[in-house]
Amino acid sequence: MIGGIILAGGQGRRMGGLMKALLPMEGRFMIEQVRDGMLPLCGSVTAVVASEEQAKLLSGLKLPCLIDTSPGQGPLAALHTAFEYNCYSALWVSACDMPFVSAKAASYLQHRMEESGSLAAVPEIKGQLHPLHAVYRAECLEQAERCLQEGDYSMKGFLKRIDYTRVPEEEFALAGIALSFVDNINTPEQYEEAKLRKGV
Repeated sequence: MIGGIILAGGQGRRMGGLMKALLPMEGRFMIEQVRDGMLPLCGSVTAVVASEEQAKLLSGLKLPCLIDTSPGQGPLAALHTAFEYNCYSALWVSACDMPFVSAKAASYLQHRMEESGSLAAVPEIKGQLHPLHAVYRAECLEQAERCLQEGDYSMKGFLKRIDYTRVPEEEFALAGIALSFVDNINTPEQYEEAKLRKGV
């Protein structure tokens, strides 16, 4: 069993400052779609938010929240907070603006991570790594901490420090997994398009 982490502390600047986690989609908030997509594989799902105010906005959604210990420093800092409070051997991490999360994809990533003996498995779709829909071992805490201590807040810098397995899109295709699980929503236009797609 692995833990599920939803990174939900972004500022939503390209969405006009709206909290993307609370955008409606198919009768639910987007973060609920992400949570429900993660629950089949995870022992629990927890959101990492930037402030008490954001945590209050999510209250009532049956979704425990952690307050980012370094708010405003990007997803690596939020991931570090998740690692600090983690009680699982591995974490499936997703951003809150990825409404098409796939438990099948995450399960495949977990399998590839365990098969390779690496510290993480990260999808590589159309030549781009997607560390915000990936699976990480709990041991990644040490390297995440080191990055932050040295002032490197980038996911790219973090990945350079850990032994991770790249999982190319061809493998997902062979496993019958749609690549939409890495799609994220940054703009109003992308949001409207995602609502029309209805999870396909």
